[in-house]
Amino acid sequence: MRYAEFRDQLEGALRAEGLFFLGADRRVEMIDLEDTVRRWRVRVHRTTPINAEPFEVFAAIEFEWSPVDAARAYTCEEDLLTEIVGRRARLPRTERRWTRVDLSLHATLPYGSTTAIPGPQVLAGWTATVVEFADAAFTHVEERRGRVVAVLGGHGDLEVQARCSPDGLVSLSAVTISGFRMVRVPRVWDSPERRAAEADSNRELGRLARTFKTALDAWTESVSALATWIRYSPPPPDAKPVEPWFDNEPDDDGGPETMH
Repeated sequence: MRYAEFRDQLEGALRAEGLFFLGADRRVEMIDLEDTVRRWRVRVHRTTPINAEPFEVFAAIEFEWSPVDAARAYTCEEDLLTEIVGRRARLPRTERRWTRVDLSLHATLPYGSTTAIPGPQVLAGWTATVVEFADAAFTHVEERRGRVVAVLGGHGDLEVQARCSPDGLVSLSAVTISGFRMVRVPRVWDSPERRAAEADSNRELGRLARTFKTALDAWTESVSALATWIRYSPPPPDAKPVEPWFDNEPDDDGGPETMH
């Protein structure tokens, strides 16, 4: 499976689960010029949003495609092994291909708005609820004969973003939690028997999309509950994000003109 095939199947699975992409370009794709790693990222909302005002709730999904992933997709495993270890009567076994897909869940207040950070008695119970659904959505280990052989998912800590006003008051601006799942990618085999035995990724990507949708739904409901506990101060009518400033005027020091 090549990068474009994996990307298209993942996007199709996400849309099938009722997740739509944000932004005019729908997706962001980058190639690192130093190591040629390809990166894909989208921001998604639910097609039927859950009211969590005043928070804006969305998710970011991304994955990386390394040069090794690209090389394995452009040739079969048998030819790759022949190039690496030479011709042998019996080629060694190869590890299954895996790709890590990351999901970060965000909830942000409108620009310029403020709210006090909830007290420990409120935040502790809410955080426990968030961690509970994150464990169910992301944590996944593969065991064999009672031993852990692979960690196929996990999540980080809940993060709280805050702003500090000139008079020293700290206010809540956003909350986020991130996790990942490992997805099995079919290897390319020359042998018809091995090709038939290698599982198709459509079913696995469908399960991944359902997991991410369930996580986004649970996150939105948790943020909606948090919104009922905060005192929200809307931004002033004239508040707007600060635009980047560039000095486009040419430097004129009175000296001679120069060309570079």
